Amino acid sequence: MTDDHAAWGGLEEYADVFLQPALRAVQDLCERRGGKLESLTCDAVPGATGDVVVAATAVVLFRGRRCVFRRGIWPPSHPAATRAAIFASVLEERLLTQVHLLLGDDTSPVAL
Repeated sequence: MTDDHAAWGGLEEYADVFLQPALRAVQDLCERRGGKLESLTCDAVPGATGDVVVAATAVVLFRGRRCVFRRGIWPPSHPAATRAAIFASVLEERLLTQVHLLLGDDTSPVAL
């Protein structure tokens, strides 16, 4: 972790702080837009340069489709609460522009 990232706190702490407001924001989004949140998780994986990258993944039922949205949250470019609001806003935009009503029996998840 570089000195720049030290100010953000540890990776696990950042993910924990991110999850609380992100969960509230995604649940609010689902209530307003008629969706249902199945899960919201954070996973750490090795990055291309050997550092650790953390991505948040939301699984939402929306317009008859199971939608999966994954977005990197670490290394941080914003405080965790701000990153959570951005995560929910981008998810909402993608749900509204990329998910169409399910016609037929296609049950494959939509990757956002």
